[in-house]
Amino acid sequence: MRRKHELLAQPGMFQYFFDNHPDGICIVDSEGYVLDANQSALHISGYAYDEIVEKAMNELLGYVGDAQTRPDLNFSEPTELYFRHRMGHMVYVRVASIPVVVDGRKMGMFIEFEDITEQREQRQELLDIQEMFSFIAEKSQNIISAFSPNGVFTYISPTVKALLGYTPEEVIGKPAAAFNHPDDNEELRKFHNLRSSGQSLDRFTGRVRHKNGEYRWYETTAQYIRNESGQIIQTIGVGRDITDRKQAEETIAYLAYHDTLTDLPNRRLFMKRARFALEESQQGRHSLMLLDLDGFKYVNDTFGHDIGDQLLIEVAKRLTDVIGDNDIVARLGGDEFTILQTHIEQMDDWTRFIERIKDVIAEPISIEGHILRVNASIGVALYPSDGTEVETLMRNADVAMYRSKKGKTQL
Repeated sequence: MRRKHELLAQPGMFQYFFDNHPDGICIVDSEGYVLDANQSALHISGYAYDEIVEKAMNELLGYVGDAQTRPDLNFSEPTELYFRHRMGHMVYVRVASIPVVVDGRKMGMFIEFEDITEQREQRQELLDIQEMFSFIAEKSQNIISAFSPNGVFTYISPTVKALLGYTPEEVIGKPAAAFNHPDDNEELRKFHNLRSSGQSLDRFTGRVRHKNGEYRWYETTAQYIRNESGQIIQTIGVGRDITDRKQAEETIAYLAYHDTLTDLPNRRLFMKRARFALEESQQGRHSLMLLDLDGFKYVNDTFGHDIGDQLLIEVAKRLTDVIGDNDIVARLGGDEFTILQTHIEQMDDWTRFIERIKDVIAEPISIEGHILRVNASIGVALYPSDGTEVETLMRNADVAMYRSKKGKTQL
Protein backbone atom coordinates (compact mmCIF):
# COMPACT_ATOMS: atom_id res chain seq x y z
CA MET A 1 0.00 0.00 0.00
CA ARG A 2 2.94 2.31 0.81
CA ARG A 3 4.45 1.78 -2.64
CA LYS A 4 1.10 2.60 -4.25
CA HIS A 5 0.96 5.93 -2.45
CA GLU A 6 4.52 6.70 -3.48
CA LEU A 7 3.72 6.03 -7.16
CA LEU A 8 0.63 8.22 -7.13
CA ALA A 9 2.56 10.93 -5.36
CA GLN A 10 5.14 11.18 -8.11
CA PRO A 11 5.04 14.62 -9.75
CA GLY A 12 3.85 14.69 -13.36
CA MET A 13 2.01 11.36 -13.22
CA PHE A 14 -1.20 12.78 -14.64
CA GLN A 15 0.63 14.79 -17.29
CA TYR A 16 2.62 11.72 -18.40
CA PHE A 17 -0.58 9.71 -18.68
CA PHE A 18 -2.29 12.53 -20.58
CA ASP A 19 0.57 13.12 -23.03
CA ASN A 20 1.25 9.45 -23.83
CA HIS A 21 -2.19 7.92 -23.94
CA PRO A 22 -2.72 6.19 -27.34
CA ASP A 23 -6.24 7.65 -27.64
CA GLY A 24 -6.88 11.29 -28.28
CA ILE A 25 -7.86 13.25 -25.17
CA CYS A 26 -9.11 16.84 -25.06
CA ILE A 27 -9.94 18.81 -21.93
CA VAL A 28 -12.88 21.13 -22.56
CA ASP A 29 -14.42 23.77 -20.33
CA SER A 30 -18.03 23.92 -19.24
CA GLU A 31 -18.98 25.61 -22.52
CA GLY A 32 -17.32 22.92 -24.62
CA TYR A 33 -14.20 24.75 -25.79
CA VAL A 34 -10.90 22.94 -25.95
CA LEU A 35 -8.49 23.89 -23.18
CA ASP A 36 -5.85 21.25 -23.80
CA ALA A 37 -5.16 18.31 -26.17
CA ASN A 38 -2.63 15.48 -26.08
CA GLN A 39 -0.36 14.36 -28.91
CA SER A 40 -2.73 11.57 -30.00
CA ALA A 41 -5.55 14.12 -30.36
CA LEU A 42 -3.32 16.29 -32.53
CA HIS A 43 -2.31 13.28 -34.65
CA ILE A 44 -5.91 12.12 -35.15
CA SER A 45 -7.26 15.58 -35.96
CA GLY A 46 -4.32 16.88 -38.00
CA TYR A 47 -4.33 20.17 -36.07
CA ALA A 48 -1.38 21.82 -34.40
CA TYR A 49 -1.74 22.50 -30.70
CA ASP A 50 -2.41 26.23 -31.04
CA GLU A 51 -4.96 25.52 -33.82
CA ILE A 52 -7.15 23.21 -31.78
CA VAL A 53 -7.04 25.00 -28.43
CA GLU A 54 -10.08 27.27 -27.91
CA LYS A 55 -12.00 25.56 -30.73
CA ALA A 56 -15.52 24.42 -29.91
CA MET A 57 -15.40 20.62 -29.52
CA ASN A 58 -18.85 20.08 -31.01
CA GLU A 59 -17.71 21.83 -34.19
CA LEU A 60 -15.05 19.16 -34.59
CA LEU A 61 -17.36 16.23 -33.92
CA GLY A 62 -20.44 15.13 -35.84
CA TYR A 63 -22.79 12.18 -36.06
CA VAL A 64 -22.11 9.85 -38.95
CA GLY A 65 -24.56 10.48 -41.77
CA ASP A 66 -26.04 13.59 -40.12
CA ALA A 67 -23.80 16.59 -40.68
CA GLN A 68 -26.43 19.02 -39.33
CA THR A 69 -26.59 17.52 -35.85
CA ARG A 70 -23.99 18.45 -33.29
CA PRO A 71 -23.38 16.25 -30.26
CA ASP A 72 -23.84 17.80 -26.83
CA LEU A 73 -20.67 16.04 -25.58
CA ASN A 74 -22.47 14.31 -22.74
CA PHE A 75 -22.12 10.63 -23.66
CA SER A 76 -23.48 8.15 -21.18
CA GLU A 77 -21.63 5.42 -23.08
CA PRO A 78 -19.00 5.29 -25.84
CA THR A 79 -20.46 6.63 -29.10
CA GLU A 80 -19.24 6.35 -32.68
CA LEU A 81 -18.85 9.79 -34.29
CA TYR A 82 -16.59 11.36 -36.84
CA PHE A 83 -13.85 13.91 -36.26
CA ARG A 84 -13.37 16.66 -38.82
CA HIS A 85 -9.73 16.36 -39.84
CA ARG A 86 -7.89 19.60 -40.55
CA MET A 87 -7.54 18.49 -44.23
CA GLY A 88 -11.31 18.19 -44.58
CA HIS A 89 -11.91 14.45 -44.52
CA MET A 90 -13.66 12.54 -41.76
CA VAL A 91 -11.89 10.39 -39.23
CA TYR A 92 -14.21 7.92 -37.53
CA VAL A 93 -13.80 7.83 -33.77
CA ARG A 94 -15.31 6.17 -30.73
CA VAL A 95 -15.91 8.94 -28.17
CA ALA A 96 -16.35 8.83 -24.42
CA SER A 97 -16.76 11.79 -22.04
CA ILE A 98 -15.88 12.09 -18.38
CA PRO A 99 -17.30 15.13 -16.57
CA VAL A 100 -15.02 17.08 -14.23
CA VAL A 101 -17.01 18.07 -11.12
CA VAL A 102 -15.56 20.22 -8.35
CA ASP A 103 -17.59 20.94 -5.23
CA GLY A 104 -20.71 19.67 -6.99
CA ARG A 105 -20.20 22.03 -9.88
CA LYS A 106 -19.40 20.81 -13.41
CA MET A 107 -16.25 22.57 -14.49
CA GLY A 108 -15.67 20.80 -17.80
CA MET A 109 -14.94 17.33 -19.09
CA PHE A 110 -12.43 14.98 -20.61
CA ILE A 111 -13.28 13.98 -24.18
CA GLU A 112 -11.52 10.76 -25.16
CA PHE A 113 -11.67 9.50 -28.75
CA GLU A 114 -10.23 6.39 -30.36
CA ASP A 115 -9.51 6.32 -34.08
CA ILE A 116 -11.67 3.48 -35.49
CA THR A 117 -11.46 4.46 -39.16
CA GLU A 118 -9.61 1.29 -40.15
CA GLN A 119 -11.90 -0.89 -38.06
CA ARG A 120 -14.95 0.77 -39.59
CA GLU A 121 -13.61 0.33 -43.12
CA GLN A 122 -12.87 -3.33 -42.43
CA ARG A 123 -16.34 -3.77 -40.96
CA GLN A 124 -17.92 -2.03 -43.94
CA GLU A 125 -15.85 -4.16 -46.30
CA LEU A 126 -17.05 -7.27 -44.48
CA LEU A 127 -20.65 -6.05 -44.70
CA ASP A 128 -20.18 -5.35 -48.40
CA ILE A 129 -18.80 -8.86 -48.89
CA GLN A 130 -21.70 -10.33 -46.93
CA GLU A 131 -24.18 -8.28 -48.95
CA MET A 132 -22.52 -9.35 -52.19
CA PHE A 133 -22.51 -12.98 -51.04
CA SER A 134 -26.20 -12.74 -50.11
CA PHE A 135 -26.98 -11.23 -53.50
CA ILE A 136 -25.07 -13.96 -55.33
CA ALA A 137 -26.61 -16.69 -53.17
CA GLU A 138 -30.14 -15.38 -53.79
CA LYS A 139 -29.80 -14.66 -57.51
CA SER A 140 -27.56 -17.54 -58.54
CA GLN A 141 -28.99 -20.54 -60.36
CA ASN A 142 -26.70 -22.69 -58.20
CA ILE A 143 -27.13 -23.85 -54.62
CA ILE A 144 -24.49 -22.49 -52.25
CA SER A 145 -24.09 -24.36 -48.99
CA ALA A 146 -21.83 -24.80 -45.98
CA PHE A 147 -21.22 -28.00 -44.03
CA SER A 148 -19.76 -28.79 -40.65
CA PRO A 149 -16.85 -31.29 -40.47
CA ASN A 150 -19.36 -34.12 -39.90
CA GLY A 151 -21.39 -33.22 -42.99
CA VAL A 152 -24.28 -31.29 -41.44
CA PHE A 153 -25.69 -28.26 -43.26
CA THR A 154 -24.85 -25.00 -41.48
CA TYR A 155 -26.03 -22.80 -44.35
CA ILE A 156 -27.85 -23.15 -47.65
CA SER A 157 -28.83 -20.41 -50.08
CA PRO A 158 -32.49 -19.46 -50.59
CA THR A 159 -32.27 -20.83 -54.17
CA VAL A 160 -32.78 -24.30 -52.68
CA LYS A 161 -36.51 -23.51 -52.58
CA ALA A 162 -36.80 -22.90 -56.32
CA LEU A 163 -34.41 -25.68 -57.34
CA LEU A 164 -35.20 -28.49 -54.90
CA GLY A 165 -38.45 -27.45 -53.21
CA TYR A 166 -37.06 -27.11 -49.66
CA THR A 167 -36.93 -24.01 -47.51
CA PRO A 168 -33.51 -23.31 -45.96
CA GLU A 169 -35.01 -24.09 -42.54
CA GLU A 170 -35.89 -27.60 -43.74
CA VAL A 171 -32.27 -28.25 -44.68
CA ILE A 172 -30.04 -26.45 -42.16
CA GLY A 173 -29.11 -28.70 -39.24
CA LYS A 174 -29.65 -31.91 -41.20
CA PRO A 175 -26.91 -34.18 -42.63
CA ALA A 176 -26.26 -33.83 -46.36
CA ALA A 177 -26.43 -37.61 -46.65
CA ALA A 178 -30.16 -37.44 -45.87
CA PHE A 179 -30.77 -35.72 -49.22
CA ASN A 180 -28.45 -37.83 -51.39
CA HIS A 181 -29.27 -40.99 -53.28
CA PRO A 182 -28.23 -43.97 -51.06
CA ASP A 183 -25.98 -45.40 -53.79
CA ASP A 184 -24.21 -42.06 -54.18
CA ASN A 185 -23.52 -41.77 -50.45
CA GLU A 186 -21.36 -44.89 -50.65
CA GLU A 187 -19.52 -43.48 -53.67
CA LEU A 188 -19.10 -40.17 -51.87
CA ARG A 189 -17.60 -41.94 -48.85
CA LYS A 190 -15.05 -43.69 -51.08
CA PHE A 191 -14.40 -40.41 -52.84
CA HIS A 192 -13.60 -38.65 -49.56
CA ASN A 193 -11.37 -41.51 -48.37
CA LEU A 194 -9.22 -41.07 -51.47
CA ARG A 195 -8.87 -37.33 -50.88
CA SER A 196 -5.35 -36.16 -50.10
CA SER A 197 -4.77 -34.48 -46.75
CA GLY A 198 -3.73 -31.16 -48.26
CA GLN A 199 -6.44 -31.03 -50.90
CA SER A 200 -8.57 -27.89 -50.79
CA LEU A 201 -10.92 -28.39 -53.75
CA ASP A 202 -13.06 -31.32 -54.88
CA ARG A 203 -15.77 -31.92 -57.45
CA PHE A 204 -18.42 -34.62 -57.08
CA THR A 205 -21.40 -35.62 -59.22
CA GLY A 206 -24.38 -37.33 -57.63
CA ARG A 207 -28.14 -37.42 -57.26
CA VAL A 208 -30.00 -35.15 -54.84
CA ARG A 209 -33.58 -35.78 -53.76
CA HIS A 210 -36.11 -33.10 -54.69
CA LYS A 211 -38.88 -32.48 -52.15
CA ASN A 212 -41.33 -34.09 -54.59
CA GLY A 213 -39.36 -37.35 -54.33
CA GLU A 214 -37.57 -37.37 -57.67
CA TYR A 215 -33.79 -37.25 -57.89
CA ARG A 216 -31.86 -34.53 -59.70
CA TRP A 217 -28.25 -34.79 -60.83
CA TYR A 218 -25.95 -32.20 -59.22
CA GLU A 219 -22.31 -31.39 -59.83
CA THR A 220 -20.93 -29.92 -56.62
CA THR A 221 -17.62 -28.12 -56.20
CA ALA A 222 -16.44 -28.30 -52.59
CA GLN A 223 -13.92 -25.89 -51.06
CA TYR A 224 -12.40 -27.10 -47.78
CA ILE A 225 -11.60 -24.62 -45.02
CA ARG A 226 -8.83 -25.95 -42.79
CA ASN A 227 -7.34 -24.82 -39.48
CA GLU A 228 -3.63 -24.39 -38.84
CA SER A 229 -3.20 -28.11 -38.17
CA GLY A 230 -4.79 -29.01 -41.51
CA GLN A 231 -8.10 -30.29 -40.15
CA ILE A 232 -11.23 -29.44 -42.12
CA ILE A 233 -13.39 -27.09 -40.06
CA GLN A 234 -15.90 -26.21 -42.76
CA THR A 235 -16.79 -27.09 -46.34
CA ILE A 236 -18.29 -24.62 -48.79
CA GLY A 237 -20.22 -26.22 -51.64
CA VAL A 238 -21.53 -24.82 -54.92
CA GLY A 239 -24.00 -27.23 -56.53
CA ARG A 240 -25.16 -26.98 -60.14
CA ASP A 241 -28.14 -28.91 -61.53
CA ILE A 242 -26.86 -30.95 -64.49
CA THR A 243 -29.87 -33.24 -64.88
CA ASP A 244 -30.57 -32.13 -68.44
CA ARG A 245 -26.92 -32.52 -69.40
CA LYS A 246 -26.74 -35.92 -67.72
CA GLN A 247 -29.85 -37.13 -69.53
CA ALA A 248 -28.48 -35.83 -72.83
CA GLU A 249 -25.19 -37.64 -72.21
CA GLU A 250 -27.04 -40.84 -71.36
CA THR A 251 -29.17 -40.50 -74.50
CA ILE A 252 -26.11 -39.96 -76.67
CA ALA A 253 -24.35 -42.90 -75.03
CA TYR A 254 -27.44 -45.07 -75.53
CA LEU A 255 -27.79 -44.10 -79.18
CA ALA A 256 -24.12 -44.87 -79.76
CA TYR A 257 -24.78 -48.51 -78.80
CA HIS A 258 -28.36 -49.13 -79.96
CA ASP A 259 -30.25 -49.33 -83.21
CA THR A 260 -32.56 -46.33 -83.43
CA LEU A 261 -35.33 -48.25 -85.25
CA THR A 262 -35.64 -51.48 -83.25
CA ASP A 263 -33.95 -50.36 -80.00
CA LEU A 264 -31.82 -53.53 -80.17
CA PRO A 265 -28.08 -53.38 -79.47
CA ASN A 266 -26.16 -52.35 -82.58
CA ARG A 267 -23.02 -53.95 -84.00
CA ARG A 268 -20.71 -52.06 -81.63
CA LEU A 269 -22.54 -53.11 -78.48
CA PHE A 270 -23.02 -56.67 -79.72
CA MET A 271 -19.27 -57.07 -80.35
CA LYS A 272 -18.49 -55.63 -76.92
CA ARG A 273 -20.96 -57.89 -75.07
CA ALA A 274 -20.04 -60.97 -77.12
CA ARG A 275 -16.33 -60.55 -76.38
CA PHE A 276 -17.09 -60.20 -72.68
CA ALA A 277 -19.36 -63.28 -72.69
CA LEU A 278 -16.73 -65.43 -74.41
CA GLU A 279 -13.97 -64.25 -72.07
CA GLU A 280 -16.11 -64.98 -69.03
CA SER A 281 -16.95 -68.53 -70.10
CA GLN A 282 -14.07 -69.87 -72.16
CA GLN A 283 -14.84 -73.47 -71.19
CA GLY A 284 -18.43 -73.37 -72.36
CA ARG A 285 -19.99 -73.96 -75.74
CA HIS A 286 -21.65 -71.07 -77.51
CA SER A 287 -23.04 -70.24 -80.94
CA LEU A 288 -23.12 -67.10 -83.02
CA MET A 289 -25.91 -66.81 -85.60
CA LEU A 290 -26.34 -64.39 -88.47
CA LEU A 291 -29.70 -64.14 -90.15
CA ASP A 292 -31.37 -61.98 -92.75
CA LEU A 293 -34.93 -61.89 -94.00
CA ASP A 294 -35.92 -63.54 -97.25
CA GLY A 295 -38.69 -61.50 -98.82
CA PHE A 296 -37.89 -58.23 -97.05
CA LYS A 297 -36.90 -56.47 -100.28
CA TYR A 298 -40.28 -57.40 -101.78
CA VAL A 299 -42.08 -55.85 -98.77
CA ASN A 300 -40.08 -52.64 -99.08
CA ASP A 301 -40.57 -52.37 -102.83
CA THR A 302 -44.28 -53.25 -102.73
CA PHE A 303 -45.58 -51.55 -99.58
CA GLY A 304 -42.94 -48.86 -98.91
CA HIS A 305 -40.22 -48.30 -96.37
CA ASP A 306 -42.57 -47.35 -93.52
CA ILE A 307 -44.19 -50.80 -93.68
CA GLY A 308 -40.72 -52.32 -94.03
CA ASP A 309 -39.56 -50.54 -90.88
CA GLN A 310 -42.57 -51.78 -88.91
CA LEU A 311 -41.81 -55.31 -90.10
CA LEU A 312 -38.22 -55.01 -88.80
CA ILE A 313 -39.54 -53.79 -85.44
CA GLU A 314 -41.88 -56.79 -85.19
CA VAL A 315 -39.07 -59.22 -86.10
CA ALA A 316 -36.87 -57.62 -83.42
CA LYS A 317 -39.62 -58.14 -80.80
CA ARG A 318 -40.04 -61.79 -81.81
CA LEU A 319 -36.32 -62.47 -81.61
CA THR A 320 -36.12 -60.76 -78.21
CA ASP A 321 -38.98 -62.93 -76.92
CA VAL A 322 -37.43 -66.21 -78.10
CA ILE A 323 -33.86 -65.82 -76.82
CA GLY A 324 -32.73 -66.80 -73.31
CA ASP A 325 -31.89 -64.44 -70.47
CA ASN A 326 -28.15 -64.73 -71.10
CA ASP A 327 -28.36 -64.60 -74.90
CA ILE A 328 -27.79 -61.47 -76.99
CA VAL A 329 -29.68 -60.31 -80.08
CA ALA A 330 -28.66 -57.30 -82.17
CA ARG A 331 -29.48 -55.62 -85.47
CA LEU A 332 -26.41 -55.22 -87.64
CA GLY A 333 -28.15 -53.13 -90.30
CA GLY A 334 -30.78 -53.46 -92.99
CA ASP A 335 -32.58 -56.77 -92.51
CA GLU A 336 -29.57 -58.48 -90.91
CA PHE A 337 -29.66 -59.63 -87.28
CA THR A 338 -27.26 -61.59 -85.10
CA ILE A 339 -27.71 -63.75 -81.99
CA LEU A 340 -25.17 -65.02 -79.50
CA GLN A 341 -26.47 -68.09 -77.68
CA THR A 342 -24.41 -68.93 -74.61
CA HIS A 343 -23.91 -72.08 -72.54
CA ILE A 344 -25.24 -74.70 -74.94
CA GLU A 345 -25.65 -77.91 -72.94
CA GLN A 346 -27.26 -80.22 -75.51
CA MET A 347 -26.84 -79.95 -79.28
CA ASP A 348 -30.44 -81.13 -79.74
CA ASP A 349 -31.61 -78.15 -77.75
CA TRP A 350 -29.47 -75.89 -79.93
CA THR A 351 -30.95 -77.36 -83.13
CA ARG A 352 -34.48 -76.85 -81.79
CA PHE A 353 -33.57 -73.28 -80.90
CA ILE A 354 -32.60 -72.54 -84.51
CA GLU A 355 -35.81 -74.08 -85.79
CA ARG A 356 -37.78 -72.04 -83.26
CA ILE A 357 -36.24 -68.85 -84.62
CA LYS A 358 -37.17 -69.81 -88.16
CA ASP A 359 -40.73 -70.60 -87.09
CA VAL A 360 -41.39 -67.35 -85.20
CA ILE A 361 -40.09 -65.27 -88.11
CA ALA A 362 -42.14 -67.26 -90.63
CA GLU A 363 -45.39 -66.56 -88.75
CA PRO A 364 -47.55 -64.04 -90.68
CA ILE A 365 -47.19 -60.40 -89.66
CA SER A 366 -50.18 -58.04 -89.86
CA ILE A 367 -49.28 -54.39 -90.50
CA GLU A 368 -51.86 -51.75 -91.46
CA GLY A 369 -54.18 -54.33 -92.97
CA HIS A 370 -51.45 -56.16 -94.89
CA ILE A 371 -50.56 -59.75 -94.08
CA LEU A 372 -46.82 -60.08 -94.63
CA ARG A 373 -44.66 -63.18 -94.70
CA VAL A 374 -40.88 -63.41 -94.57
CA ASN A 375 -38.44 -66.19 -93.78
CA ALA A 376 -34.98 -66.25 -92.22
CA SER A 377 -31.73 -67.44 -93.75
CA ILE A 378 -29.47 -68.40 -90.85
CA GLY A 379 -25.75 -69.01 -90.71
CA VAL A 380 -24.23 -70.47 -87.55
CA ALA A 381 -20.71 -70.71 -86.11
CA LEU A 382 -19.92 -72.67 -82.93
CA TYR A 383 -17.49 -71.69 -80.23
CA PRO A 384 -14.80 -73.00 -79.91
CA SER A 385 -14.83 -75.36 -82.90
CA ASP A 386 -15.45 -72.61 -85.50
CA GLY A 387 -13.38 -69.97 -83.75
CA THR A 388 -12.57 -68.45 -80.36
CA GLU A 389 -12.73 -64.78 -81.38
CA VAL A 390 -15.95 -62.92 -82.11
CA GLU A 391 -14.62 -61.66 -85.45
CA THR A 392 -13.77 -65.20 -86.56
CA LEU A 393 -17.17 -66.49 -85.54
CA MET A 394 -18.85 -63.64 -87.42
CA ARG A 395 -16.96 -64.45 -90.62
CA ASN A 396 -17.74 -68.15 -90.40
CA ALA A 397 -21.41 -67.49 -89.64
CA ASP A 398 -21.56 -65.13 -92.61
CA VAL A 399 -20.15 -67.84 -94.91
CA ALA A 400 -22.70 -70.31 -93.54
CA MET A 401 -25.54 -67.86 -94.10
CA TYR A 402 -24.40 -67.23 -97.67
CA ARG A 403 -24.45 -70.99 -98.29
CA SER A 404 -27.94 -71.19 -96.79
CA LYS A 405 -29.28 -68.48 -99.08
CA LYS A 406 -27.49 -69.98 -102.10
CA GLY A 407 -29.04 -73.35 -101.35
CA LYS A 408 -32.52 -71.77 -101.24
CA THR A 409 -31.87 -70.03 -104.56
CA GLN A 410 -30.80 -73.26 -106.24
CA LEU A 411 -33.88 -74.98 -104.97
